[in-house]
Amino acid sequence: MAEGPAAPSARPVKKKHNPRKHHYVPVFYQKNFTNEQGLLWLYDRCRHTYKELHPLSICYENDFYAIKPDNKPHDMQVETKVLSIIDAAGSRGISDFVDGRPNNDAEHAVALFMAFQWHRVPTISRDIRTTYAQMIEELSRITFANVERAKSVMERYAGKTGEPLKVTPESMVEAVQGKHLTIEATEIMFLTTMMDQSLSLARDLTRLKWQVLMASGDTGFIICDCPVVVVPPKGSKQCGFLVPGSAKYMPLSRGLCLRLGDLGSSRGQRKVDRDEVRLINQNIAANSERFIMGASRAQLENIVSRSGCGNYESIPRFTVETLQSGDNSALQALVAQPRRYFYRSEEPCAP
Repeated sequence: MAEGPAAPSARPVKKKHNPRKHHYVPVFYQKNFTNEQGLLWLYDRCRHTYKELHPLSICYENDFYAIKPDNKPHDMQVETKVLSIIDAAGSRGISDFVDGRPNNDAEHAVALFMAFQWHRVPTISRDIRTTYAQMIEELSRITFANVERAKSVMERYAGKTGEPLKVTPESMVEAVQGKHLTIEATEIMFLTTMMDQSLSLARDLTRLKWQVLMASGDTGFIICDCPVVVVPPKGSKQCGFLVPGSAKYMPLSRGLCLRLGDLGSSRGQRKVDRDEVRLINQNIAANSERFIMGASRAQLENIVSRSGCGNYESIPRFTVETLQSGDNSALQALVAQPRRYFYRSEEPCAP
């Protein structure tokens, strides 16, 4: 197979007048999990409520992927020219798997969709913007550590841009060292990181072992507002897509769930019993930020109870830790934050 995912050739999904309603869990994908009425039961961890809704009403934010320049109209191209293509290709790729026709093109399309689905959700947007703000704050602390350094930096900036800053070096040092400035990362940081990291992750996903899990007719898989789940080996403090022994899940439909293992080229499928479906669903629920969705209210109530997901928990996916900090340098680390995970007691830690 190819070394990495090819650029999808799918045509963008036509959307009239650049709609503001941006679904971070695409509608086509949600529809693979609906009940006979074409609806989903949704549990809201914030409001503690169950509602039966159409996918059009679930997991969206207005202008979520829009670039918002000052005094200019919002730029919707990420939604209309990037994510629409990813979703169209992902829809066909997932359909091939659901129809029992997995192939190389479908695999690459699903890998790309899975990678974007991991990065495109609000919790990742929040964490990326927070992370960039923390990094910029630390860089500013070093850059404006004293008046002499601040003066040198500001003179270089003026020389390159031809636009002298309308503040003094002394005032910049006071503002930064006194923490009088509020640093915020814009949506550009999130959108740029989402696209760059998704392309990189998609290449990694195609290098892993793939297995399609098939649920029996009397049960099924659920999804949530963060439907791509990474489960580390039991007892491990490391969590990541390439951590040896970790299992990566993304439900494809109510009856199928994709499971990625360690590095390797094997591809296969197997039937799973109710207990394994239940454990996967509990991990999906625990990975949610706010919304958990499924075809059956009774099943959803059971999963929410078993997984302990009745209440809202705003847990960062990753944080920045400053390991060393001085006047001239700093060492920072990006640390993944583990969540709650569920395992079969008789299962080994590694797949």
